[in-house]
Amino acid sequence: MRSIYCLIVVVVVSRATGRVLGQHADALFAVGPNGQMVSGRYSFDTNMVVDVDTRVYEGEFEGPFGGVYTVDEPGFNALAGGLGGLPAGYSTLPGSAAVGFAGRAFAIDGQASNLWHWNGAGGVSFAPVTAPTVLEVSKSPSASFSSVLDGSNSDVAGFVIETTGADGFLHKHIDFSVYNTDATPAAAGFYLWAMSFDAGASLETDLVYFVHGAGIEDEDAHEDAVSFVESVLVPEPAGVLVVMGLGVLGVGMRRRGGCRG
Repeated sequence: MRSIYCLIVVVVVSRATGRVLGQHADALFAVGPNGQMVSGRYSFDTNMVVDVDTRVYEGEFEGPFGGVYTVDEPGFNALAGGLGGLPAGYSTLPGSAAVGFAGRAFAIDGQASNLWHWNGAGGVSFAPVTAPTVLEVSKSPSASFSSVLDGSNSDVAGFVIETTGADGFLHKHIDFSVYNTDATPAAAGFYLWAMSFDAGASLETDLVYFVHGAGIEDEDAHEDAVSFVESVLVPEPAGVLVVMGLGVLGVGMRRRGGCRG
């Protein structure tokens, strides 16, 4: 087990640097100074908060397994109240709050879709997926908890990811799967989709974007895709990213068995 250091480190980082630091980080939910639910990142490698202003997450699908690409990253987390670690003005989620999501359609160059694809060749050029390709978001039992994004211009109802503990703590992984409904192989490349998250009627995030590679190993193209989403779809924040805490924060995040859930 790593040693725990009672140290709070505050660092100012740019978006680009923050993405490098948080490549293996899970999503982190908190409440911002204006009372809005925000998304950031928590790193289990370093046991610290990376930031509280992440709007784009990147990852890699595994597979295909029987024609299905699948991944359960990033996981979703919220800190236990009373342990500190968030920057001034930020607070933990309320206790016993059902944290859920909705799949969201959004527009690029005048077209709206809830699921996009780029093959990774040439300049970044995302296009709406077409039948039979879908992205399924699910958790066990999938017969009860499943949402499908199909490239249409419609939002899609989600489900409750997990309910926070009495102290606001949450740690949960759900599954993201890309496949073709006719059992043909899904196209390799980068898939882009958006979700909004909520913790009850009064707390909701802005759109949060996911850029995941499937069957392609091109880190430069992946970073280009993330940069495209950040520049085209995400407004610049009012200030720079702040944050990072070690020590007592790590105790609250690890108490339920590390970074899987």
